[in-house]
Amino acid sequence: MIRELEYALLQLTHQVHELLMAVQYTLSGKLPITIIGPNFLYSILRNISLCLPENYELIAGTKFDNIHLYYELSVPR
Repeated sequence: MIRELEYALLQLTHQVHELLMAVQYTLSGKLPITIIGPNFLYSILRNISLCLPENYELIAGTKFDNIHLYYELSVPR
């Protein structure tokens, strides 16, 4: 029972650390991958592209291979 509690506490500590890192990225103007994962972002972008007017497309397309570009483009210049 104690080992299970130790493990649960370790997981909680790790998740809190990840959340703090994500908040720090967000405050610096970056889109952290821990907040919106690549699969979820891909799904969002694909749905957005379906709603765009004819002859319009997203800046880096909707191929999953290009998802990293959206994280890079979210950094303010």
